[in-house]
Amino acid sequence: MKLKIKSQLDTDLEAKKGILDDCGPSSIACAVGWVTGYAVDPSAADGVAAKAKATGRVEKQGVSDNGSSLGDLIKTAEIMAKGVDGRWAQSWEEVVAAAKGGAAIGINVQVPKGYPAKALSKWHHKWAFWWGPKGGGGKKDPTHLAKGYGHMTCATWDAVEGWQFADPTMSGKGAEAYGGLLSPR
Repeated sequence: MKLKIKSQLDTDLEAKKGILDDCGPSSIACAVGWVTGYAVDPSAADGVAAKAKATGRVEKQGVSDNGSSLGDLIKTAEIMAKGVDGRWAQSWEEVVAAAKGGAAIGINVQVPKGYPAKALSKWHHKWAFWWGPKGGGGKKDPTHLAKGYGHMTCATWDAVEGWQFADPTMSGKGAEAYGGLLSPR
């Protein structure tokens, strides 16, 4: 089964102004779809709404004011689909075993550190220069750009497809409709 991207670029505001919503609930919407075999197929917006219900905190579009803890995201998954649960892994071996048992894995990363080029979204390339100090500084300070930003993603393993990686800054359309095939290392 292919891993469907749940894009945080889905809302009208984001489409018009390039403003992103929270990557955490978008990635967990991706995970919930996967573990239910898409019997429950939430959008990124459904993930944001479920997080608000789970935590009582409402996302303000375009403002980095509502980060997601792993505990928040576990509660969010439980709101989206009854019987879906989550937990913290104790080791990488446990992560691999869980994935091979059908789990979806939420992974907090520092983009673009360690990202293979094929995993970087079109959005990433378009907006990378804004990560610099005071916006736009990334172009002037390559070291700041290289530090990247904290970001929640999703990964799965499928017997046919192999390891798949979904970054919610992918559009969910065309070449970015499904998670990219990657190595687990």
